[in-house]
Amino acid sequence: MSSPEPRPSLLHDRSLFSLAWPVSLTLAVGIAQPALDMFFLARVSDQAAAGVGAMIPVFAALTIVLNTLGQAGAAVAGQFLGARKPRLARATYAFLQTALVAIGIVLGIAMVALAAPVATAMGLTGEIRWHATLFLRILGCGMGARALWTSMINILASQGLTSWNLWGSVLALGSNAALNTLFLFGPHSIFDLGTFGVALATVLSWSIVSVVFLFAISRRLDYHPLWRDVALGWKRSLTPLIRIGLPATVEPISYQLFQVALASQVVRQGDTALKARVYAMTLANIPVIFSYGPGFAAQILTAHLVGGNREDEADRRLRKAAAWACGGALIASGAVAATAPWSLRGFTSDLAVLALGVHLLWIDVILQPAKALNIAITFSLRAAGDSKFPAWVGSTLMWTSGLGLALWLCRGVGWGVAGIWVGMALDEWIRAVFNSWRWNSDRWRGLGVARA
Repeated sequence: MSSPEPRPSLLHDRSLFSLAWPVSLTLAVGIAQPALDMFFLARVSDQAAAGVGAMIPVFAALTIVLNTLGQAGAAVAGQFLGARKPRLARATYAFLQTALVAIGIVLGIAMVALAAPVATAMGLTGEIRWHATLFLRILGCGMGARALWTSMINILASQGLTSWNLWGSVLALGSNAALNTLFLFGPHSIFDLGTFGVALATVLSWSIVSVVFLFAISRRLDYHPLWRDVALGWKRSLTPLIRIGLPATVEPISYQLFQVALASQVVRQGDTALKARVYAMTLANIPVIFSYGPGFAAQILTAHLVGGNREDEADRRLRKAAAWACGGALIASGAVAATAPWSLRGFTSDLAVLALGVHLLWIDVILQPAKALNIAITFSLRAAGDSKFPAWVGSTLMWTSGLGLALWLCRGVGWGVAGIWVGMALDEWIRAVFNSWRWNSDRWRGLGVARA
């Protein structure tokens, strides 16, 4: 029997806060998982934490493909719901799930095959390289489950059910913590699996949440996609998904590769610089919670409002979301920097690493408000159908002015890893100026999928 039609859009009059707070808490829990992994890896050794931390941008670049295509699918489905076309929204869901799982499996195979060459290309050697390679290979084996989870996150988000994703992330974090404890500190050291155990715990937590979400969505929402839904999605959703999704992947993937390039430069600054950057980056993710929540909520609202031809309202909601995101990120980053002398001790006792990490996090206070503005505007541009500008302009800027400034401050001025971080901050502010200009130009109006 065919699944019922998704309900028409009821999100036009939802408050930004009602959508943002579950997303912010979901991201907080999501950020806690890699931070938890880093905590357990630090228990294995500083070399394990440094190696895996250096490879995180590589893994993030691959998962960005899944996340961004998932968000593009949610934007397309949201516009169909806003235009009162629920049959096409359901077809988009079915096609999105099928495509993401297939892409996830392909990415996983690539991770297993290319982990060692990538680690070598980044300049990692010895024990650090071994830990990095092992971790990436194990995560590659679970990318199919990660892709399935990503598809369901975005299906629920397009329906406004963001609190469901919060509980899924809580389940992932709890299972990850329990499995890490078992694999590293099991009774009588039965397991003591080290880096392999930390990676295996992450993959198993993804799988657990995917199975639970499949069961919950099918039972609670009575959602049972059929092959004819996939076929209809191929016919009606593929073109807008490509138009929005492919350009949308360019900027975040480019950003993560940009981080890989910067990480390779940090490796050349020595072990102290690498460890300080890895631990500081872990804490620097905390302010992003206050950026991503309002930005993602604005994306949901923008998709529905543009689909319902309420573009002035979409503009107003985005401006409010951007103000919330920038203010929250500034306050949070300041708090993280102020408490860094104590919080960093949870990862290391090396005084040189601690001092450098604190210095980097104070520079991060300058970076975070611009990053928040970029998140809010680019998310809403994509949701409105204008994904090419942030993709091409953002990527061009980060690989020209961003990389050039970082390398000049690092090597030319002699600031080392601190110069790289200042270069990152300047890159965020330059892109924020361009993204703000694009939104204010109103060129995103009239690009809605449902209208076409």
